[in-house]
Amino acid sequence: QGRHACAIHFLTMQTTGPLVLPALSAIAWGCDEGRIYDDYEFEGPEGLAARVTATVTGADQWPEGYALAVAGFADGSEYALISKNAEAGPDGSCDVVLTGIPREVTSVELCAIDRLRRRVGTFAKAECSEKADTILLSAGNVDASPAAAIQAEIFNTTCTQCHGGANFAAARLDLTSGNAFADLVGVESVKEPGRMRVEPGHSSSSVLYRILSTDESAGWNYDHSVEVVASEKLDLIKNWIDAGAKY
Repeated sequence: QGRHACAIHFLTMQTTGPLVLPALSAIAWGCDEGRIYDDYEFEGPEGLAARVTATVTGADQWPEGYALAVAGFADGSEYALISKNAEAGPDGSCDVVLTGIPREVTSVELCAIDRLRRRVGTFAKAECSEKADTILLSAGNVDASPAAAIQAEIFNTTCTQCHGGANFAAARLDLTSGNAFADLVGVESVKEPGRMRVEPGHSSSSVLYRILSTDESAGWNYDHSVEVVASEKLDLIKNWIDAGAKY
């Protein structure tokens, strides 16, 4: 439907967190070491277009039913209006071109989505502009593991105020970045002696999942089940634990 020249550049974003080198499948689009060219052009169908580059680690840790993708979202919705799986080469290089993006899309993201194309974790994001036909997003080095999504989407937004924020860690559990998983995986619960906070492979007996998905902690002076109410977030924790709780 015409040739669109790239008009917008977004600053490189880089995530932090433990990195695990994945064994990833061959890239579906030609990699160019993550470089973005000022005059990069391509032809595509009517609508917005986006090119996303990144060097990805941890993507091979996602359980069945999830995918790393470049996806477009409208304001207020967790469901992608359009998406394309983001595969990477053996060195983690990922280069994805997404065309035909509907004008209703307000952001393009490198993210993890579930079978219903619901967003479960965002690793890099670019806002769409009404004045541009093409979005370029260079995400840099990205830890795209389930643990990174849990840290960013659940612990950082919901839990750290009581668990690690302001140098206070309730029940001696620090859920801040860089500390959370060492304090959780294979560690005995202070509140429930004899039970693991996270028992790899067994969400049903892991205290973390139990107190978020049931009212089991109501007798602890605080019912944690009111904190994470989105089903996709609870499923993310459950499936991460059942897949071995890697981090």
